[in-house]
Amino acid sequence: MKKIFGTDGIRCIVNQEPMTTETCLKIAKVTGYLLSHTNKYKRRVLISKDTRLSGYLFEPLLTAGFISMGMDVVLVGPLPTPALPMLIRSLRADLGVMITASHNTYEYNGLKFFDSEGYKFNRTIEKKIENIISSKTKYNKIINLGNISGKALRLNDAQGRYSEYLKSTLNNKTIYKNLKVVLDCANGATYNVAPNLFWELGCEVIVINNIPDGKNINLECGAVNVTSLSKKVIKEKADIGFAFDGDGDRVIAVDEKGSLIDGDNIIALFAESFLQLNQLNKMTVVTTVMSNLGFEEFLKKKLGIKLIRTNVGDVNVIEKMKKQKYSLGGEQSGHIILGNYLGTGDGILAALKILEIFYFKKIKASKLFDLYDKCPQIKINIPIKKMINKELQRRLNKLKNQYIKTHPDLRLLVRESGTEPLIRILVEGKDKGQVKSISLKLSLDVKRILNA
Repeated sequence: MKKIFGTDGIRCIVNQEPMTTETCLKIAKVTGYLLSHTNKYKRRVLISKDTRLSGYLFEPLLTAGFISMGMDVVLVGPLPTPALPMLIRSLRADLGVMITASHNTYEYNGLKFFDSEGYKFNRTIEKKIENIISSKTKYNKIINLGNISGKALRLNDAQGRYSEYLKSTLNNKTIYKNLKVVLDCANGATYNVAPNLFWELGCEVIVINNIPDGKNINLECGAVNVTSLSKKVIKEKADIGFAFDGDGDRVIAVDEKGSLIDGDNIIALFAESFLQLNQLNKMTVVTTVMSNLGFEEFLKKKLGIKLIRTNVGDVNVIEKMKKQKYSLGGEQSGHIILGNYLGTGDGILAALKILEIFYFKKIKASKLFDLYDKCPQIKINIPIKKMINKELQRRLNKLKNQYIKTHPDLRLLVRESGTEPLIRILVEGKDKGQVKSISLKLSLDVKRILNA
């Protein structure tokens, strides 16, 4: 079967498989077919995008594919990914597609799919799409035999609808006018909606990286690189800073001292707050295998909260939360899923809810997030120059298991990235020196296997 979907939808360098014009057209046709074949009355799909240049290529391709299958297409323009699930429900749509490569630079693009309830596609649907596209015989049957096509229209007030929804989630007792906030929009999908919304709420807003040119999305800025945000927060003597990624479903914070606040810190804050407000369903938080052991100990020992870890990818967190009706989850990388409001990560929503807690606590941001001590953790990314076949995967797994056996006091991960051509390594433990030395040795051994 042809592999199309990764850990978070579809993503790769533009004009390479599967993000080619031919394959994207097929993806739209097959998805449209599966939807209309399941229910002939399901006919409306929303398409949004971030600010990368290739969005102009893929938007009309997807539109043509869905229209050819008799579906109506509503184009909502550049918007953060989490706006799409909200609009799907608001407009009673049957499907949503976000054209984005999330935190990757502009050379990449991809597709994120949402069902009629606003949840990301599960692996069952993804496998059906892959199965049809990988078979010429099956794909040739995916044609609209009728002479009725769909139509396309553009929704002009999508940003306003999204902003008003976000405002509706807020505590009306919160006063934002005394808060000085720096926003790093990563030259991405939040560049317009986030500054306007924070200003409308009364914040003193300072914005950086909010002039997208199609090529500067995520370029040494946003959630993947908070250096410029940290400097700006310190220079402006701001209360707090927030960095979004290119499609706005992630957020990383920076306190008044310029220190980075990652997803684990943010989830810990929400866990404490939700617990006090009796909003934490089943006393459980869902994160991935990447979350810090110090964070886990804080939840279990300080708050009495159970932590469930999934494989990397917010879709895995979301699926677990949906299945068990949990209300809080996310990733260390900044995906924060507040299940009482949305079924996906939303960087702007998380930032606004942080400001709520910030206002009522009336303490500095550095104190607000000072909840636990992190265990030493080192992450290393190793570029891949060739495909990871079964033999290479077997050797990498064997290496990882050897290290786990000889270092039982460490937590080790060796995995292939689902979004970039990388092998990702994580080493974590109580002894900083040991973590550093073992991570270096492990990375050298991984490189030896890859270059063999």
